[in-house]
Amino acid sequence: MTSGCAAPIELDTLLQYWLDELEPEASDSVDEHLLACGECSAKLAELAALGRGIRDVFHAGRIYAVVTPAFVQHLAARSLRLREYRVPCNGSVNCSVAPQDDVVLSRLEAPLAGVHRLDLVSTRPFGEGEDRVEDVPFDAASGEVVLIPRLAVLRQAPAHRHRVRLISVEAGGDRPLGDYTFVHRPYG
Repeated sequence: MTSGCAAPIELDTLLQYWLDELEPEASDSVDEHLLACGECSAKLAELAALGRGIRDVFHAGRIYAVVTPAFVQHLAARSLRLREYRVPCNGSVNCSVAPQDDVVLSRLEAPLAGVHRLDLVSTRPFGEGEDRVEDVPFDAASGEVVLIPRLAVLRQAPAHRHRVRLISVEAGGDRPLGDYTFVHRPYG
């Protein structure tokens, strides 16, 4: 497939432009190109629509995510009402979600020094098996992994226990880092 644009803007550059992360000169150049190029403008519109869709499902509490501490700072800066639970390595926490909470997050304390790849294993509610999320983001220096559960699901959930395991994936095989238990109770 040939492009109608003689010099298409790279996807990474479009994303930086949309996030307002380009230097002013580069941003001005992209502005000029977008005014003259319908193809690149359409790509930017697709990126913006994808961003809106992700934001909508996130705000609706329909996404389970592992995020960095920097992302949590971004949420706090937006004045969202955060309910946070800190869970020690191999520990548990009693938890709930209030009607006014915008985001619930769990900070799993873990020995992350030297870890290069981290997987998360989560039990499905009510003993229906496990899910493994591979290569989750983490900041080793923070000593924690931050989870954001699906808020919409938590609001409707009856009392239950939920278990999460962190695993360092290494050349010699998996190395368990910690187990975390959430004892959920409906609000009120």
